[in-house]
Amino acid sequence: MNPESWLIEITVLKISQTSEHFLKLDYLSPINGLDYGLLRFSPKNKKATRPDLFDTAEINIELGNVHKQHFLKGFSPITQRPAIGKDYSRLDYACRFARFLIENLSSVPDPEELYQLSKQSLDAFNSCYPPETILLKALYRFLKIEGFPVENNWWQSIPQAQKKQAQQLLNTPLSEIHPTQGGKDSPTHSPAECLLAHLAQWIRLETDLRLNL
Repeated sequence: MNPESWLIEITVLKISQTSEHFLKLDYLSPINGLDYGLLRFSPKNKKATRPDLFDTAEINIELGNVHKQHFLKGFSPITQRPAIGKDYSRLDYACRFARFLIENLSSVPDPEELYQLSKQSLDAFNSCYPPETILLKALYRFLKIEGFPVENNWWQSIPQAQKKQAQQLLNTPLSEIHPTQGGKDSPTHSPAECLLAHLAQWIRLETDLRLNL
């Protein structure tokens, strides 16, 4: 193998068509954290695997000569998450999570734990769990991992009447949480959506993180 080429595991967060023959992949890896590269892909090549959003895969990375551009080859899926794209709400919340990661992981000294968080959260989005609860838990864990005072500062700002429910949502495994029942056009928000909005407001006021939920 070329000394400037290496095999790495990645999880795809965003796919852009940059030209007729190249896809730009924004991805996370446990070694490099947030990164991106160009993958040559031709629809005419029936043997080539087209990356899908939120795939976890192995891929060869080659360092280009211009501006340290990464070129990607040999995309080989390890885990695919097709159920996310089959449900609008699941896809919407998963894309919010991916956008948050892209906007806030430009420089992380040790990305391994956040990489595992991203995979676990995307696995959950690919399952039947409530997507708003998944995003709430993912953001809360992200803040804890990154050392933000979420357990003290944010927790103290939650109204006393909501703290018991908040504690249940954050501490109960996803497998034991069921979606809130309601009609399709119900104007009320679930407890998880309300707590997510409260956490998002705290993030905007108390941190320098970028958040567009």
